[in-house]
Amino acid sequence: MQIIKEQLGRINHFLIFLVPLFAVNAIFNLRYDWGGVSVIARIYIMVLSFYIIFIFSQINTDEYRTEYTARYGWIGKYYLFAVLRIFPFLLMYLLTIVFTLINYINTPDWPLEPVYRLLDGRYSNTVIYALILFIVLKQKKRPGISIPLFIIISVLYFAAEKVLRSIFNPGPGVSIIKLVKYFIFIFVLVYDYSKSKRRILESVFSSLVGGSLLYASIASFFLLSFFMSAPGSSSLSISGGILLKSGFVFALDKLEKNILETGNSEDIKDIFQFIEKYKKETTYTPLEWEKLILKNRIENNEYIFRHINRKNIKLNFETLKTYTVSQLMVPPPHAAALDQYIRHFGSYYNENKKVFFELYESGNQPLKILILKSLAYTEDKDAVNFLINKITSVERLQSETSYNSLKKITGQDPAADLKKEKYDFDVILFFRNYAVKMKK
Repeated sequence: MQIIKEQLGRINHFLIFLVPLFAVNAIFNLRYDWGGVSVIARIYIMVLSFYIIFIFSQINTDEYRTEYTARYGWIGKYYLFAVLRIFPFLLMYLLTIVFTLINYINTPDWPLEPVYRLLDGRYSNTVIYALILFIVLKQKKRPGISIPLFIIISVLYFAAEKVLRSIFNPGPGVSIIKLVKYFIFIFVLVYDYSKSKRRILESVFSSLVGGSLLYASIASFFLLSFFMSAPGSSSLSISGGILLKSGFVFALDKLEKNILETGNSEDIKDIFQFIEKYKKETTYTPLEWEKLILKNRIENNEYIFRHINRKNIKLNFETLKTYTVSQLMVPPPHAAALDQYIRHFGSYYNENKKVFFELYESGNQPLKILILKSLAYTEDKDAVNFLINKITSVERLQSETSYNSLKKITGQDPAADLKKEKYDFDVILFFRNYAVKMKK
């Protein structure tokens, strides 16, 4: 403990300064939507972590090894290892935990979500970059070599992790990446500390056992949380999402039912990403599909309708019609982004032709545009003639939407081919000739 006291004495003024910094960060997160203070606090912790590693890396381990062995016996070398190697990283991670809890203090599921995310590895790169610095410092090179070397290795690590995550996330590869990180972390610390003749063998064995135990402990926590959480609870959603991301596909069935209870748009979106990534079949009944859809705004359901369109799932048209009208009374912020919904809505045209035209006549502008776009997914002569008549509308958006729908139906762009305006007589004549050739 004397070593720890001495080293903390060298950084106590830095730690004291963290108290008002954390307090200001908490106030800003609670009262203002500005992340400037959080960035400052994050950078401060990163720099302080590097300084902690620097001062501990300068300690001559051999000076204390004999003393600790004499005082504590055979366990002394393990005690010294904990003091000189584990404690500095534990301290910086403790600072990261405090920062994370403050930084996400205004989140709905605080402190549950920040804690779960920390266990999943959020901000773990602080430890990795500190480990890289530790490795570089132990080489005892002059600053002109050490600084560029640290930067190069850090950049290579960052790039490698980004590439690996893009390839393996989600899936078992994420678990493998975590395991490898644990192995490397323990191996480096044990290898640097050990004086054994079989140092490499000892380091490999320790890293495999320690890394596996660490991974198993964290995974077990998420598994217990997942199975013991009540339906609709935040702990079920968060732990289940983390398990899915790490390749535990069995969690998907329970989470599919859970989102029917929560109705959380982010949870629903995440689950459908996993469903598509893992190529799993959904077990929802038509009524459950409708329940999911009705829980969210129309613009937030694109990923649901993308899945429905791929699987050719049919729902109740009257429910969809009522939903569409009610949603477009307050137009979505990006109406043009409703491609999947429009495609699905258009698939009901043949059985509800009259209703489509009635909706257009009685609807507001967003509903009119949606109807015109949905007609692009039909092969009906009446729909084509209806669109042709709307090309000459005085409402420019309706005119352009009608032309684009006709272009999609015919696979032709006569305005561009003839170098004329979209509402030109020759362009309209082209579409009318196309309609004449269509079967009624």
